[in-house]
Amino acid sequence: MKKIRIFSLFVCLAMLVVACHNDNDERGTQLRTVLVYIAGDNTLRDFAAEDLAEMMEGMKSVDDNSCNLLVYIDNGASPKLIRLKKNMKKNVVQQVIATYESRNSVDVSNMKEVINTAFSEYPAQSYGLVLWSHGEGWLSKPQNKTRWWGQDGGSNYMDISELNDVLHSIPHLSFLLFDACFMQSVEVVYELKEHADYIIGSPTEIPAPGAPYQKVVPAMFANAETAIAIGKAYFEFYADENLYTGDLPRNWTLGDPWTAGVSVSVVNTSMLSQLANSTYEIIPKYIKDRKTIATSNILCYDCRSYRYYYDFDGLIHSLNSEDGEYAAWKGAYDAAVVYWKTTPNNYSSYGGSFSMDGSAGLSTYIFRESYEKEINPFYRQFMQWYSAAGWDETGW
Repeated sequence: MKKIRIFSLFVCLAMLVVACHNDNDERGTQLRTVLVYIAGDNTLRDFAAEDLAEMMEGMKSVDDNSCNLLVYIDNGASPKLIRLKKNMKKNVVQQVIATYESRNSVDVSNMKEVINTAFSEYPAQSYGLVLWSHGEGWLSKPQNKTRWWGQDGGSNYMDISELNDVLHSIPHLSFLLFDACFMQSVEVVYELKEHADYIIGSPTEIPAPGAPYQKVVPAMFANAETAIAIGKAYFEFYADENLYTGDLPRNWTLGDPWTAGVSVSVVNTSMLSQLANSTYEIIPKYIKDRKTIATSNILCYDCRSYRYYYDFDGLIHSLNSEDGEYAAWKGAYDAAVVYWKTTPNNYSSYGGSFSMDGSAGLSTYIFRESYEKEINPFYRQFMQWYSAAGWDETGW
């Protein structure tokens, strides 16, 4: 009897060791960990819970034995970091990893804490990050903040240089998806190019419901061309003709602004240096001595009176460079912008719906004298693109 008890104890200990070993293996051998960072303590807060439900739906078709989907959600109350995983009945559930007191989710130290917890607790062979919030590209905004992503409360924003700091502290990303307005500008993607293989986003506004995560989540864990798969999943949902024939999701109704369309591009960051070099061959050659740049024939992605975001391809094409020069530049552009799709019209909270004729997937700033007091100095001081593209040799 004593021998049997000793043997049973040995078996139990062995099983415990194996169980712990398997748990460690599960984390250490994961193919990909993706974190969705929802800075939703703002006017988008009601959409945060809906998107979380969509993520749970999307996880139904994902193998959670090889992939981790983590979500940090702050919609103004009880911020938390959770993992979406399947239970014994194969239902997707929320596993709480950490809870936080009320906080500013676009504070650098707070954001570093969350992302480092996520990626250190669930290491993997590759990583993805989704940034969910309001966005304003590189622009100068309240409190002299420049080039921001993310809003917490009424007055807290994250400067792109601050976001750069955050990304420097985490593992290199396979993809970075901005589920936020105006982020797909050449200035932003060039500024952040060191941190991700691909950057995905829209050059204009996106509808408030944002990404259709029931479609996007499975794409995040695709084995091949993941970034393009994400872009397609995002775009094709809004391009589906069912949106316009009455079969609407999330209890939308015909006439909702969310059905006005969307645009998505995917940038291969390894090709951005070549794009900068090609742009440098054109900008200083055709823009000299602070030349005023005509914009009437260039698509503006911004329906506000500010007119900050113009189509990048439209700018280069408008300079009437030699055919060979433009063709070489366009080759570099197409190598960098590996996916670009838009519905005929796009959503705007300011204009309702506007034509996307003349769009090519990346926005850019165009200097003007009326912005010399504030906007132009910010651009010169902070944007790497300013000198990389040759703007510093134009007089601007």
